[in-house]
Amino acid sequence: MLLIADAGNTSTVFVIYKDDIPVSSFRTVTGDYSAEIFKDIKFDVNAAIISSVVPSVNEKLSSVISEIFKCKVIFLNSGLNAGIKVCTDYPERVGADLICGAAAAFYKYKKAVIVFDLGTATTVCAVNSQGEYLGHSIYPGIRTSFDALHISAEQLPEIDENYQITDVIGKNTVASIKSGVLFGAACFIDGMSKRYQSELNEDAEIIVTGGLGEVILPLCSRKYTYEGNLIPDGLRIIYNLNKELW
Repeated sequence: MLLIADAGNTSTVFVIYKDDIPVSSFRTVTGDYSAEIFKDIKFDVNAAIISSVVPSVNEKLSSVISEIFKCKVIFLNSGLNAGIKVCTDYPERVGADLICGAAAAFYKYKKAVIVFDLGTATTVCAVNSQGEYLGHSIYPGIRTSFDALHISAEQLPEIDENYQITDVIGKNTVASIKSGVLFGAACFIDGMSKRYQSELNEDAEIIVTGGLGEVILPLCSRKYTYEGNLIPDGLRIIYNLNKELW
């Protein structure tokens, strides 16, 4: 069985696959890795692949997995075959999460793709119909934006994680902050998808992933495809393309 780990800035998601089918998944706070979090895993894991955007936790995460499951652990890097060609100035510096999402989307839709990932940072990347990863944009994430406003502006309150909102025009400070951040995120998707589509100059599938994707999509002015497991699926696909390394 295959264990994948997606280490993001806030949380790390683990998924176990059997014959390309997810059979177990859980998450923990990034950096909070101990044998205890794996105590309920009864599967025989024989390979592990990790996507990480937090280099400071990599050694600890890899050590825990290899010690518990006695398997080889490989981090996603520019040397692996991802099924797409990274055509940026510094391919080795492109975030593993970006590569995973782009690879999974291109593999699934077999056409040009534009992928939005709503996490600690909101990212958008593009792959053309030839499988060339053209580049990406990075924007403050939703939770990051809420926290930055509270920290930087003395009179603005901290916002809890109840993100429900209906009115664009806020009637109080909390509603106004939620309106600005949440509808702002929706406008970012609407606006950047048009600009990316224009630069691609070909029909593209527009995909949204990330924990808050389902919150923001109803606020958008058009419909987009939501893929909640895009990053884990990308790691699974990349593992299958590089099985000989394990």
